Amino acid sequence: MEKLFKWTIFLSSYVPVFIMVFLNSLKSFSMKSLKNTWQLNPPFWAFLIGISIVSLIILVLWLQHLKKESERKAQKFKTGILDSNDVEVLNFFITFIVPIVSLNPSSWPSIAMNVLLIAVEGIFFTKNNTLYFNVLLIIFGFHVFSFDNQKNIVITRKQRGDFELEDTKATQMGTTNIFYM
Repeated sequence: MEKLFKWTIFLSSYVPVFIMVFLNSLKSFSMKSLKNTWQLNPPFWAFLIGISIVSLIILVLWLQHLKKESERKAQKFKTGILDSNDVEVLNFFITFIVPIVSLNPSSWPSIAMNVLLIAVEGIFFTKNNTLYFNVLLIIFGFHVFSFDNQKNIVITRKQRGDFELEDTKATQMGTTNIFYM
């Protein structure tokens, strides 16, 4: 179940890419163009919509869970000085540009090539426990910080100026290296 959860969070990071692939396939912003683009490959578009909806729901539920767990737990860990990881999250998002440029929704070989690329990235993402490399966190107003030489991650809505750099405390999520503040 944990692997499925990680893959779902990973796929949620592709929702902006799915939207961009659809927009890239449009000839213009008209109902006729929308219909023609949908007709390129209806099962493919339906699959992307399904994945997007499910993964967004799981991501939102996970973020709500982080917040509730943080409020429930009394024990907070001192983090020391936090380093921003927002740029690393955005750099990871750059790898998503390849599907936008190369995907042809009416070509199954093109789709297969991109699925293979996403699978390789997903293996890296899930094996290395990098759930926080998700551009949707930034879009939803969260910031990603690290401490203890990049070993631990803090996800928060707070900006650097919202907390004391020397006296930050966060709640650890289970036994992971992810903390919430």
